[in-house]
Amino acid sequence: MSKRLYIFILLSLVLGSKAYSQKVGLVLSGGGARGLAHIGVLKALEENNIPIDYITGTSAGALVGSYYAIGLTPMEIEKLVISREFERRATGLFDEENLYNFLKNPDDASWINIKLIADSVFRTQLPSNVVDPAEINFSLMEDMASQIAMSGYNFDSLLVPFRCIAADITAKEPIEFKQGDLALAVRASMAFPFYYAPVLIGDNILYDGGIYNNFPTDIMLNEFNPELMIGVSAAGISEVPNEGNFLSQLKTMIVQTTKYTMPRDQDILIEPNIKNISTFEFESIKTAIDSGYAAGLRMVPLIRARIGNRTADNETLRLKRSKFKNSGFNITIDQIFVYGVNDDQATYIKTVLNPRNQCITVQQLRKEWFKLVADDNQRYLFPRLMFNPSTGNYDLHVDVRKNKGILLDFGGNVSSRPINTGYVGVQHNFWGKQSLRANANIYFGKLYSSGQFRLRFDIPGRVPFFFEPSATLNQWDFYKSSSAFFEDVKPSYLVQFDRSYQLGIGIPVRNKGKLVGGGSSIMLKDRYYLTRDFSESDTSDLTEFKGITAFLEFERTTLNRKMYANAGTFFSIKLRYVNGTEDTKPGSTGILRDTTETDHKWLQMNMKYDNYFTHIGKVKIGFYSELMFSGQPFFSNYTATVLSAPAFTPIADMQSQFQESFRAHNFFGMGLKNIISINESFDVRIEGYVFQPFQEILQKDNYKSRYGETFSKRYFTGTLNTVFKSPIGPISLALNYYDKRDKPFSVIFHLGYILFNRKAIY
Repeated sequence: MSKRLYIFILLSLVLGSKAYSQKVGLVLSGGGARGLAHIGVLKALEENNIPIDYITGTSAGALVGSYYAIGLTPMEIEKLVISREFERRATGLFDEENLYNFLKNPDDASWINIKLIADSVFRTQLPSNVVDPAEINFSLMEDMASQIAMSGYNFDSLLVPFRCIAADITAKEPIEFKQGDLALAVRASMAFPFYYAPVLIGDNILYDGGIYNNFPTDIMLNEFNPELMIGVSAAGISEVPNEGNFLSQLKTMIVQTTKYTMPRDQDILIEPNIKNISTFEFESIKTAIDSGYAAGLRMVPLIRARIGNRTADNETLRLKRSKFKNSGFNITIDQIFVYGVNDDQATYIKTVLNPRNQCITVQQLRKEWFKLVADDNQRYLFPRLMFNPSTGNYDLHVDVRKNKGILLDFGGNVSSRPINTGYVGVQHNFWGKQSLRANANIYFGKLYSSGQFRLRFDIPGRVPFFFEPSATLNQWDFYKSSSAFFEDVKPSYLVQFDRSYQLGIGIPVRNKGKLVGGGSSIMLKDRYYLTRDFSESDTSDLTEFKGITAFLEFERTTLNRKMYANAGTFFSIKLRYVNGTEDTKPGSTGILRDTTETDHKWLQMNMKYDNYFTHIGKVKIGFYSELMFSGQPFFSNYTATVLSAPAFTPIADMQSQFQESFRAHNFFGMGLKNIISINESFDVRIEGYVFQPFQEILQKDNYKSRYGETFSKRYFTGTLNTVFKSPIGPISLALNYYDKRDKPFSVIFHLGYILFNRKAIY
């Protein structure tokens, strides 16, 4: 062999080996919803056998890159992010199976809440995030715990070596994650301020890595130094802050300007066309992915030219990926360690998460975890699963921050009718091995005034339960609150008052229901005139009813809003025994002269069912029904009887009116709801209902009561209502129809909630 030929062969082997060994690093920027364009780029590269040896990413780039690094294919990542499950993670909405209504406070008229903390001075604490991170915290842990454990908590040992960036705002510097808990690292990297809560590590507060480094090409060079870097910029053009969009303003203030350029001549930049997608526009995920795919395909020829003959064999990659994913450890959870609270509070958390104190699966943990999330003793919860080689199981580590201070609620209702109501609530928690929650509220207005105090003791365990003593005082003044009272309402003067001292004991029924039983001491007081001919100097007729009740009620709900819901179901059945004495004293008008005192006792059952059961495009259809059976007897006169009778009030405005036509001892009511959802915040509601009393309550000539013929009358009501879901509560403009009234149509505008404290017996 000639010397020249020998040198040629030797050079060919050296150059060929260098071309074959060329490494490729993929750098993925942040960008929120736009950052999911990275998935499309991965699809384009993998379809064309482009090897990916290293990945660095920030925020959305960290999320996509980490899933690829633990063995998910681009198609699997795409399937995940366009799913309903991912939508819940991104927006903070809970899966219906994760709702836990047992700990939920009764619905009230609150708009906003402020936390007041007393230390050396009183100070307020505003929420740090608008999206509940519970779903994404748990899901990332669940998705990544096995693969990172099998990799020895070393990011270099993943299927693809990986790095991600977070921002430590305590130290005011970027943090690079290369080992440890992968789920924590990714979650910290994507904690966009005010949108997602930060991740806490000791006293350090970690936020979105894009604050300091949104395009970590420097990390790729320093850590891996590949021969070729492919950078994907999904940040889009800089968003101009919008005066009506706080998040856009916040992003402009805190995220440092980043140059999306490559540091070396041989490196390649891919820029998907996602400029029309905003940071939090998660409904455009598929558009972002497709844009990334198209941009990736355009750059494939140039990438091939840069990497020479080196390609990634898809079958080899498939086998390698399958081996990596299948070699992970099965997740069985043994011990639980709790940080950030005292021993008693840690015991409470462990009892909630594992009441039987035995090994559990991650699926079993999920169910209990969201029970803990629903508990407002904690303001911060973060789960971490760590493999324990000495036991062969996983240990659950829970980072907790206690909810401190007093929670103040403010709200009410502002209306075009004189039914304006203010609301103030206060809550304070006392937390140890058990939980004590103290609540108080007041309503004040022309129509409705109320005060309530509740103490709720929660005891965790295999069968958790609570007992709750409470006191409630309610007053409705239908005379002051109606500008057209004399035309629409009989009697013409009506003030109702009720008082109850109650003790309830409850247990959960699976995750969405609860069963509560108990008893109460009650007093109802009604002031009224049996005639329209009265003066200010006259005294009203007065009926008082004092007694005791015992009750048992079951309730299950998945409704998505406390008023004007458009999704979910509600079912309740309530049984009650009432025993008491009625005392009626006539007023100065002299219509009735005799004072009466009568003992009454009866049983009653009420059942309600509300279901938004289907939707066709933007139209949602709902069904509502209510059934009332009561053995309640007549009171001493017609007015006292009808005032104490249960009412059918399927329309919100009906709760602010006294309408005798929709009251009866025994009745059935039902109706259909058609809801046109213009967008997530704006609905047009068309509702119609029929009220069928078994026997209508009628007035005899002597002002006593009698029943009408069975099923002889029925009444109809309906509404055409436009509802806007504002940040503080619903804004509604409704045209309502009430059957058989002199003026059957009425219009009402209101901002806020027409919601009240519970009544004494209904």
